[in-house]
Amino acid sequence: MFNDLSWTVVLDEPGRSFLLHGLWVTVQLAVLAIIGSTVLGTLVALGRVSTMPALAPLRWALTAYVEFFRNVPLLVQLVFWSFGMFSLDLVRAMAAPLNAVYTNQFLAGLLGLTIYTSAYVAEALRSGIQSVPRGQLEAARASGLGYWPAMRAVVLPQAFALAFPAIGNQYVGATKNTSVVMAIGVTDLVFQAQQIESATFAAFEAYTAVLVIFVVVCLAESALLALAVRGLVTRVRPGAKITARVPALEA
Repeated sequence: MFNDLSWTVVLDEPGRSFLLHGLWVTVQLAVLAIIGSTVLGTLVALGRVSTMPALAPLRWALTAYVEFFRNVPLLVQLVFWSFGMFSLDLVRAMAAPLNAVYTNQFLAGLLGLTIYTSAYVAEALRSGIQSVPRGQLEAARASGLGYWPAMRAVVLPQAFALAFPAIGNQYVGATKNTSVVMAIGVTDLVFQAQQIESATFAAFEAYTAVLVIFVVVCLAESALLALAVRGLVTRVRPGAKITARVPALEA
C-alpha cells in the first residue's frame, strides 16, 4: 500500500508552492489573531475586574461578551462573520481599504479568531489579576498612583507573569484553530491541501504534509512561549523559582 505513495506531489512544484502559500496565510492569521486577542482580552479583563460602581453595566456587558463567545462554536462564529456581517454593504465598505492586501474571507476569519480567542485570554488574565495580592494595588494607590496607572505599572505585569502559561496555551490553540477558516474560503494550509488532493487524488500525502507542518509550527511556538514564560517571570519577580509549564507543550 505505501509503495503506491508519491511524495513528489507535495515536495515538488506546484504542490510545494501551494503548501508554502497556505503556510504563509496560516502564520499571518495566527500572528494577527494572537496580537488582536491579547489587546482585546486585556481590555476586557481590566473592565471585568474594575470595582468602580459606575462601571457596573460595563462589567455585566463584558461578562456577557466572554460567556457568549466562549460558548458559541468557532465555526458558527466564522460563518456568521463571513456570510452574515460581510454580506452587509456597510461592512464591505469599511473593509475595502484593506482589500488591496487581504480578502474579505481572510478578514472575516481574522475577526472571528480574534474575538473567539480574546474571550479565553480575558478569562485567563482576569484570573491572573485576581491572583495578585490586593495589597500590591493598595500600596501603589497609597504612593500616589491612580487606579489605572497602578493597574498598568504594578498589577498587570505580575498578572501576565502568573497567567501567561494559560494565555500561551490559548495562543497555540489560536494557531491550530486557523485550520477551521478553510470552511469560509480562506486559502490556508488545509485549503491548499484540499486543492492538491483534488488535482492529484493524493489525499494521504497532502494531508500528512499539513499534519507535519502543524506539528512543527505548534511545537516551535510552544518552545518559544516556554522561554517567554521564564523571561517574564524572572523580569517581574527576580529570583523567583519557575515551576509553571506552558500547557501547550502537553497538549
